Amino acid sequence: MNTARFLALFGLAGVAAGVAFVVHLALRFQNVAMGYEVERARNEAARLRAQVNEARLELAARQAPSSLEAIGREELHMVEPDRVPTLTVGGPLRPQRTSGRPQ
Repeated sequence: MNTARFLALFGLAGVAAGVAFVVHLALRFQNVAMGYEVERARNEAARLRAQVNEARLELAARQAPSSLEAIGREELHMVEPDRVPTLTVGGPLRPQRTSGRPQ
């Protein structure tokens, strides 16, 4: 009876050691996979930070008055308000200005 009990406990200890080893390997592989995922996330964050900085620089460049004027003239084909002739039918030859600088 003593030998049977010893063999049963020895077999149980072997199975427990095998299960512990498999769990150890699974956790190790999961840890390595999470490390790769963290590295990918860090690279993506760095790329997005660079993209945000680039967008901020572009916004600052576009908000400069000379840049806004150039974009308005070249891309949008705009002109200054004083240079647009406005004629009204039946009115005086030079209509009163409704906006702009005072005369």
